[in-house]
Amino acid sequence: MAIALVLAGLAAVESINQFEVIGFNTANTDAYPYYSSWSCYAAWLGVGAWGRAGFYYLFFYGMVFIAPFAYSWSSVTEMRSGYYCQEITRCPRWQYYFSKLIASFCASAAVAAIALLSNMIFVACYFPAFMPNAYDSLYTGMTYSEVFADVFYSNPAFFVFLRTLFDSCLCGAWGALVLSIGWFVKRVSFALILPYFFLLILEFCNHFFFAALTSVPIFEFSIFQILQGWSFEYAHEPIISVSIVALLILLSAVLAFSRNRSGAR
Repeated sequence: MAIALVLAGLAAVESINQFEVIGFNTANTDAYPYYSSWSCYAAWLGVGAWGRAGFYYLFFYGMVFIAPFAYSWSSVTEMRSGYYCQEITRCPRWQYYFSKLIASFCASAAVAAIALLSNMIFVACYFPAFMPNAYDSLYTGMTYSEVFADVFYSNPAFFVFLRTLFDSCLCGAWGALVLSIGWFVKRVSFALILPYFFLLILEFCNHFFFAALTSVPIFEFSIFQILQGWSFEYAHEPIISVSIVALLILLSAVLAFSRNRSGAR
């Protein structure tokens, strides 16, 4: 959680520095009339209009790695220490597995949600909460092809809630999957690092191979990309994004069921 908050704070500083470089001069409002484009909503990580640089991407790529650290390591350590055997004598084995999944989901989701909302607090200390206007899409990149873009321009506070809810659920589902993988490996490092490397490989394929198949934007099949509320190269398809969350949850449940069937072997 501490690492996530540091990344959220550094991303906020990045947005503020970007404003200092190219921000408007309040003494010359005729030349720079788009006040609403510099709102805290546009500077927030969920949009990231004025901070899409090093720490912006480090936050989203790092969050997928950091969120499972909240609790997903526990499946490996409990199996190796024997604590698992103590638990299954006090409740049905399936209750133990699925309770762990729920706990891991909530812990990982909380890390993502608190970090995103903290970033909003940080940028709101500097940028006013201007109501976005339609022409802001020229400067923020939040066009109407993005997910929840209509909500962003009609009710930006509700957009922050929806974007935070989705990102936290995605991180929670990923944390639950990492936890379930831990029941089949012997080391915490394998459970946490190997799945992340698999996502990086998938990201490489998504970026270089899928994009080469078409000259128009295609859907994202990358957790790193759908975490971001804005995409330059691809169209964020809500159905695909929700399907990925559902797929992660389904895989977690399947692994838990498989472990339950196999017992302590």
